Amino acid sequence: MKKMLLLAIIMLCYSCFTKKSDEGNLNQELTEKEIARKTFSDIESLLKIDNGKFWNKQLYGPIILVNPKTRVFFSNENNATKKFKQINSIFSDTLPKHINIANTAINWDNKRWSMVILPLPDDKTSRDNLVIHELFHRVQPEIGFDSLQEQSNGHLDTYTNRILLKLELEALKSALSSKNEIKQHLKNALTFRKIRQNDEQKKEAENSLEINEGLAEFTGIMLSGRDKNEMKIHLINSINQFYTNSTFVRSFAYQTVPVYGYLLSNQKNNWHKDISKNTKLTDYFIESFGIDINSNSSFELIAQENNYNYNEILKVESVREDKRLAKILQLKTKFLEQPTLKLNLEKMKISFDPRNITPLENFGTVYPTMRITDNWGILTVNNGALLASNWENVIVTQPVDIDSEIIIGDGWSLELNESWKIEKVKDKFELKKH
Repeated sequence: MKKMLLLAIIMLCYSCFTKKSDEGNLNQELTEKEIARKTFSDIESLLKIDNGKFWNKQLYGPIILVNPKTRVFFSNENNATKKFKQINSIFSDTLPKHINIANTAINWDNKRWSMVILPLPDDKTSRDNLVIHELFHRVQPEIGFDSLQEQSNGHLDTYTNRILLKLELEALKSALSSKNEIKQHLKNALTFRKIRQNDEQKKEAENSLEINEGLAEFTGIMLSGRDKNEMKIHLINSINQFYTNSTFVRSFAYQTVPVYGYLLSNQKNNWHKDISKNTKLTDYFIESFGIDINSNSSFELIAQENNYNYNEILKVESVREDKRLAKILQLKTKFLEQPTLKLNLEKMKISFDPRNITPLENFGTVYPTMRITDNWGILTVNNGALLASNWENVIVTQPVDIDSEIIIGDGWSLELNESWKIEKVKDKFELKKH
């Protein structure tokens, strides 16, 4: 398991422009430079209202907004060596090739930056939410959330656990909409959660992502300027949109912690300041809401009695499970039985799109797209790669040509550094240093 000291485990959250007429929304005809200037100004003004009170730390700091195609970026500050080109109140340059592009925080040239991918959401509140989320990641080592470790949540790709997660979220939606039965819906949500987290490994794995991404998203929604009604609408709509994701493994924490956190903040302001990187959030929420989870009812009965859309959830998940099992068989053949190239990871930095990943039992996770930089060079994947569960190696399909500096395979390319070569070992290929 790799430490997230450089936030190498990265969530890629691409956003699209949607034309709106509300004041504060972006005009699609604005240039990236103008969008950057407006974004920096909006975020700085918004965070001045908080003035560092939310985490006892000023969140506003160095930001990079980068075009993933051109690698051209705009920033609100110059770099430490003052080499960025200044354009009025902002700065611009081209991101070096060795830096992966993602929504994350990076250490670069003696500064810690929040990086956000262009284009940004057109809606101002969504845009502010996204940038503040990444600003949290920039300061999280300073407020006690350093050296976080990520664990695999592959169990959330399986039939029963997906059902239990959806039921938890349905109960949370009902809690947001209810006036008199909030605590009962919270009890049901946390009951579904406890049943799902039926061993320490699952509980620890979910907690690892909720501490990292859940708290970041909670910070984003709470400081993005929504009133209570807008907050409830946003959280419910976000859950409904979340259901359309092809996998929940890397994105569930964006839904769970914000809802629990918002509801808890209505009765316990600044609860998040109680949290450390060692907090077990499930236990914390149960205790803080005063919930007693000693129900003898089955989760099926609880779901049916509370109108949590149970029958429709079963129908959707049954169809998905058949497709998932068929896909796993195909991926096992592709990455475990056929000729492949294995690259051992030494000092890797990785970016990937988490929206369509497939856990492959105990072997690891298949990522449709990823970019890895390591001592041996740069690997770019566009048609799938298997990242080992322990993050020690990545496997791609066999190379087509191993005699050039840029190695090509089916949906991937590898730019090798000097002293590294690909060698065939029996019917497999491996990367060796010479």
